[in-house]
Amino acid sequence: MTLVIGISQINCILKFQNRAMQKSQPHFDVIIAGSGIYGTSMASILAKEGLKVLIIERGKHPRFALGEALLPQSAIWPFIIGERFGIPEIGHLSHADRIVDHITPSCGLKHSIGFAHHTQGESLSTDRMHQLVPPHLPFYSESHLYREEVDQFLLNAAIGYGAEYVEETPINDVNITAEGVVVSSPEADYSCEYYVDASGRGSRLVQKMGYRDGAPEPETHSRAIFAHVEGLQPFDNLHASPSKGRKWHEGTFHHMFEGGWMWVIPFDNFSRSESRKASVGLMLDPRVYPEDASMSAEQEFRSIIARFPDIEAHLEGIEVSMPFTRTGRLQYASRQSVGERHFTAPSTFGFIDPLYSNGLIHTFESVYYGARHLLSAFGKADGPVRKGDFSTAAFSKMEVLHRTQWKHSDSTISRAYAAMGKFETWNAWTQFWLAQILFGDLWLQRACFRYFEQGDVAHFDAFLDEMRPGEHAPFAKDKAALLQDFGALLDVDDRGMVAPGEAMLNRLAEESWLPRHVYDWGAADARHVDFSREEVVGALLGWGFESSPEHLRENLFDFKLPATA
Repeated sequence: MTLVIGISQINCILKFQNRAMQKSQPHFDVIIAGSGIYGTSMASILAKEGLKVLIIERGKHPRFALGEALLPQSAIWPFIIGERFGIPEIGHLSHADRIVDHITPSCGLKHSIGFAHHTQGESLSTDRMHQLVPPHLPFYSESHLYREEVDQFLLNAAIGYGAEYVEETPINDVNITAEGVVVSSPEADYSCEYYVDASGRGSRLVQKMGYRDGAPEPETHSRAIFAHVEGLQPFDNLHASPSKGRKWHEGTFHHMFEGGWMWVIPFDNFSRSESRKASVGLMLDPRVYPEDASMSAEQEFRSIIARFPDIEAHLEGIEVSMPFTRTGRLQYASRQSVGERHFTAPSTFGFIDPLYSNGLIHTFESVYYGARHLLSAFGKADGPVRKGDFSTAAFSKMEVLHRTQWKHSDSTISRAYAAMGKFETWNAWTQFWLAQILFGDLWLQRACFRYFEQGDVAHFDAFLDEMRPGEHAPFAKDKAALLQDFGALLDVDDRGMVAPGEAMLNRLAEESWLPRHVYDWGAADARHVDFSREEVVGALLGWGFESSPEHLRENLFDFKLPATA
């Protein structure tokens, strides 16, 4: 079923609900603070199962939101969630055609991930570019999400499933006792059994509980300058893609340089898209690029890209459609995510940096885990929590999940920044990142292939046996060891003692768990891999089923490939 509710209908519903709540101060099973993808997805799942849910939003829709580019994992997760909980509206996010058919024609494609490494004042060398072309499977494909319209659609869906919603409603206080939760706003007090905080950095609950006090200090340092623009020319006009079938403009492009990077996310790169917009943004280490307060955000943005001839040429002729925004340091964390009768979403717990687009992966992982915990706690489904148990201990896996997500992002992205300064180091680091996502994708794909084979959505609940999806994957220890060792090499490089690029490549060349038939791991000139080609996928599967190390063959390539794949 597809639910479509117009803006005028939403406004009528909101006015009615606001008047009713001011009079009755109703009680809910779950109150969710925040109406982004996390809050509305959680609300749809819970409301569909019969829980009484309220979403409280301090702002209003439509609005801008970060988190515009999907990766294979963040495209597969909506498919899993949509199938497991029977929410097709979430499942639509898993495929570009489903997005256009059901959500909005304003989103773009993501058929490649590109990186170009720049040096100030110099033209871009074509041998300093990387491209990954992901597989294009029938049940998922990656997209660029125009969040204003995607978020509105998911909110409409949540309301259609029965969730109630109030907007422009700041939360003044959250009082939690053994008997329940009371959420106070200027207009009314609302009570509930359980509180989910997806309100982000400015969370009133986090402030009151002092969860930022004593939180771990992020290793990553970055600030942002970003906007939506029109008139962006494809980077292919400047430099041809090495892929025969995929252009740079068909995906997310990253300009890398010492002390920062820039994202380019086009929404106009799909034949079915009606958008003319693109998202562009600079991420800068403030220790290398301190804010120049004498300039406006747009002036500073243009002054920085002017230092890199090919970046400036890429953005020549753009017109700003959403004014530039400039932030301070983006990183934050909490010392705690779960307490009695509440937990926070990943983006409320902490944030690192949008490099590698981890945010939506973390969102969907947490939605899946959180929904299964809450449904079992309310007696709506079997799951990890006893009925009626809203204790901190009962939801402890959510604590571990959010801590693990945040720590891994900080470790990975801080080291990526350390590698950006020298192309030789960045080249080796990019190969490691490719290995990370390749095998992480396979872990989720394996679960989907088993679902296709068995036809049982409960199969996805095997993820709940892991503290984070992928923890039990047979390659998990190999990846963790590489991250630790490469991090140590980069730390040494920061002190100017050794150059780690060659050592990192040599290590990659020795790793037996990496498929040599697919990519020349450890080769300094390896820059491109295209998983949309049948022969590349065939080589990967052939290696996996027949000659991969035993622990991979028995615990990763233990599925039957369905005809739909």
